[in-house]
Amino acid sequence: MTAATAQAFEVRGVSAALGGTEVLHGIDLAIGAARWTSIVGPNGAGKSTLLKVLAGLLAHRGELRLFGEPAAKLPARQRARRLSWLGQGVAGEGAADDLLVYDVAMLGRLPHQ
Repeated sequence: MTAATAQAFEVRGVSAALGGTEVLHGIDLAIGAARWTSIVGPNGAGKSTLLKVLAGLLAHRGELRLFGEPAAKLPARQRARRLSWLGQGVAGEGAADDLLVYDVAMLGRLPHQ
């Protein structure tokens, strides 16, 4: 399988809760590597929760694979080399106004340098 056809994420039966309330229920999806992918939906649909699960920032049930390997079994350093997270508002209001999009995206890599 080439990088262009590989799956960056494979998710099977993933569920997650916030504040004791399950907000993701049995999610199955595959996100291809080297592709743009959008997750859309109304407020409260679970988009941010799903992204936090994919980034390993939120406990979940079900299977999550990162580039074909079980994400839970990847050492933190190896996982960090394959994945970065920059949540909404992390840079602060107006803090990144003079940065290029690439530079803002690379802020998610700072903890791993």
